[in-house]
Amino acid sequence: MNWLLIASALLGFGSAFGHIYLGERFVLRPLLKAAGDNRVLKSATSRSLLRWVWHLPSFAWAQIAAATLWLALTPSAFDATAQALFVYFGVGIYMTGAVFNAWAMRGPHVGNILLTLASLALWFGVNG
Repeated sequence: MNWLLIASALLGFGSAFGHIYLGERFVLRPLLKAAGDNRVLKSATSRSLLRWVWHLPSFAWAQIAAATLWLALTPSAFDATAQALFVYFGVGIYMTGAVFNAWAMRGPHVGNILLTLASLALWFGVNG
């Protein structure tokens, strides 16, 4: 059993579920409740679209985490090519999220730290 891959999966799930719960509670609900005279936020379609776009990265992180856990528990399920593609896309998606989170938050934030650790654990778990 590869403990780095399990750590990566746990960090990925933590990032995804933290983004879903905390984002919904502290960002989306207050934003959508206080739409004011913003005509975009008054539209039910726009509010729904904003909510789904917010949760899309969380869904991607959870899918990568699930695949990482699968790889950790059944390494024979992935041949070398599949592992290489998985690492390329998994690390790419995690690190893209981490970089944009760091940029948006203007520095360290629990989200970019967790995603960076998840991507490093995934990289070294497969290539280590």
